[in-house]
Amino acid sequence: MTVRQLIKYAGYELQLEVSAGHNGLDRALKTAESNRPGLALCGHYDHFGHERVQILGHGEISYIESLPLIEQAAILQEFLSYDLPCVIVTNNLTTPAELVTIGNHVNIPILTTRLSSAIFTTRLLLFLEDEFGPSEYVHGNLVDVFGVGVLILGESGIGKSECALELLQRGHRLIADDTVLLKRVSGHRVFGMRTQPVKHYMEVRGLGIVDVIGLFGVTAVGDRTQVELVVTLEHWNENKVYNRTGLDEEVYNFHNERIPYLVIPVAPGRNISNLIEAAAMNLWGQKLGFHAAKELNEALIAEMAEQNDEAVLDEWQHATLHREILERTKSLERTKSKVI
Repeated sequence: MTVRQLIKYAGYELQLEVSAGHNGLDRALKTAESNRPGLALCGHYDHFGHERVQILGHGEISYIESLPLIEQAAILQEFLSYDLPCVIVTNNLTTPAELVTIGNHVNIPILTTRLSSAIFTTRLLLFLEDEFGPSEYVHGNLVDVFGVGVLILGESGIGKSECALELLQRGHRLIADDTVLLKRVSGHRVFGMRTQPVKHYMEVRGLGIVDVIGLFGVTAVGDRTQVELVVTLEHWNENKVYNRTGLDEEVYNFHNERIPYLVIPVAPGRNISNLIEAAAMNLWGQKLGFHAAKELNEALIAEMAEQNDEAVLDEWQHATLHREILERTKSLERTKSKVI
C-alpha cells in the first residue's frame, strides 16, 4: 500500500489532508505499526522505527516550536533524512513551516488530521492490519447462511456449487463461487471475499453459467463476510468413522486462527444444504451458550450418578476422556503435518 492509496481508501475515516510532499505520495507503507518520534527529535536515533508512519502530536509539535528556527531546521533536516513513508500531524495542529519546506524538498508526504493522536493511531492500526493481514486463495464456495459465513470446500465435482445454489433458493447470500480469497484481519477474524470482477455469476455443472442476481435478486449476493464455519464435502467412506455426537470439535487453522470445522459425507439421499443450514443454526446456538452434545453428555452422567451405577459411569467417563485424548492427538498430528 502507498500513501496515496491510504488517503484514497481511508482518507475520509482518518480525516487526512496533504500539507506537503505531494511528489512522495507513492511511497510504500510496509508495516501496520506507527511511531511517535519524540526520542528521535531529541537526537536519539538508536532503534528508530523509520519504516513506520511517523505521528506528531501535541508533545512533538510543542517541542519543535519551542526551539529557535535554526535549531528547528537542523533537527527536522536530520529527522527527514531517513526514508520515512510519511509524517502525520494530529489534533488539527498547525504544521511547522520548516517541516513543510523540508518535506517538499525531500518528497516526504506531510499530512494532517483533526483526530487526536490516540484515536488516529487506533484507527490507522485497524485499517493497516486489515490491509497487511495474511491472505490466500482457496478453491470453494462462500455462502452467508443466517448471518454465518460458511466456507464450503471439497474436491472438484463433489457438489459445492449445487449446494450453494440450493442455499440461494432458500434465501441465503452468495459471497464467492469457485475461488475464495481468505484474509486474516484485526480482532482474530478471518474474512472471505470474492475475487471475480463481476460478482453475480456462478458455474453449475450441467447448467453452465447462472446469473445469480437475475434469478434471485440483488440481495442474493455480497462482497465479503466473516468466515465462522468451514465445511468439507467428501464422498461417503464406509471405512471412515464420522463424527456422530458433536463432542469431538475440530477446527480449521488459518494463520493461527481457529475456525469451527465439519466434514460432511456426501451420499444419495442426503440433503447437504439442509445439513449446512442446521450446522449454521447450531453454531448460533453455541454462541448463545446452548451446546446440545455437551448438555446431553452431562445429563447422562448426572443420571447415571444418581442411579449409583458406578461401572457404567466409569465406562462413560472413560469414553469421554478417550475422545478428548483422540481430539488432542489429531490436533497434534495436523500441526506436525503442516510443519513438515
